Amino acid sequence: MFLFGCAANAPTPSENQSTNTPRRGSLFEPANTPSADLISNARDMIIAGDIVDAIVLLERALRLDPQNGHTWLVLAEAELRRMGFIRAEQFARKAVLFLSTMDQVQAWRTIANALDGRGDAQAARSIRELHNIR
Repeated sequence: MFLFGCAANAPTPSENQSTNTPRRGSLFEPANTPSADLISNARDMIIAGDIVDAIVLLERALRLDPQNGHTWLVLAEAELRRMGFIRAEQFARKAVLFLSTMDQVQAWRTIANALDGRGDAQAARSIRELHNIR
């Protein structure tokens, strides 16, 4: 025997509650994310040329928030700087999964640069044409 309850109207959010979900993966990541300080410190390290330690921080940031496309992209750019072209491409492709459409342009640019670095100019050119990257 099956019993079914009466259908009830779902409660509506009060005026104080937001119905919008926060946008994840923006290149302008909010400063209050768990990994924001790690990403910021890693960027400073990359600028200073301390790529290996920056990668360690970015990997830690990914353990805190593995769906942060911004972290994946910064990690890809760090790998690109140390000539890790295959890993740079892989990380940038992962970033594409989590970034908004507008923010994906930088990830595709990183992928094209990694392909260039690996000597695959034709694939890099295809990526640039497909995604209108100059």
